[in-house]
Amino acid sequence: MASITKLLKKIKDHAPTIVDIPAKTGEDYRCKAVLRKRNGTAIELVFPPNSWEQDNLPIGANCNLAVEHQGESLNLVARLDEVSDARRLLFTAREPISPESLREFFRVLINIPIEASYIASPREVKAKTWKMLGTTIDLSGSGVLAVFAEKPPTNHNIQLVMTMPEDEPSVVCLADVVRTYRLRKNRYQVAFHYEVISQKARDQVISSCFQEQRRQLRENVQTAR
Repeated sequence: MASITKLLKKIKDHAPTIVDIPAKTGEDYRCKAVLRKRNGTAIELVFPPNSWEQDNLPIGANCNLAVEHQGESLNLVARLDEVSDARRLLFTAREPISPESLREFFRVLINIPIEASYIASPREVKAKTWKMLGTTIDLSGSGVLAVFAEKPPTNHNIQLVMTMPEDEPSVVCLADVVRTYRLRKNRYQVAFHYEVISQKARDQVISSCFQEQRRQLRENVQTAR
């Protein structure tokens, strides 16, 4: 795998970028930006107005960057060093993301229908069978974040059915609830981790993530011009 200095040499100034910044409140900022190279491994990202709140930025945290390069995306980890002003952040590029890690943890913002359900066994006297419909917020090869009108009554062995884009077959798997956060208007943001998923289904999810990332980067290219 190429070193970070070699990777940065490939990237052109003003390259459209998508960056995930882990906020202090727990959820990531997913932002569009334009990358500007500085000295060595230092880089600056320029954001649209109101992309993040300065008090919620964790200085020193590692962030994932997807940078447009010749119609494809280059993925790397960069440390957030400093807030320059209301639209500019300074980073130190640290390392490329390996293909293996990328396939497992890479995620994208994507809104698709999702169904979560649980079938209680006869032995589960206190448990009930339930089903909820919602919409995903982001998707990865290891889990999904979604919004529902209710809080899941149980946290384990939940069947997920995700309606994939581009007329792809639906993905079915078993998942556990990692965390639940109550939003306004009695909605719930729920993070799931896949516990039982076939390799074919995981590959389908990852493929959809890559396609969506390329689409978002193309849109970012048009915005940056």
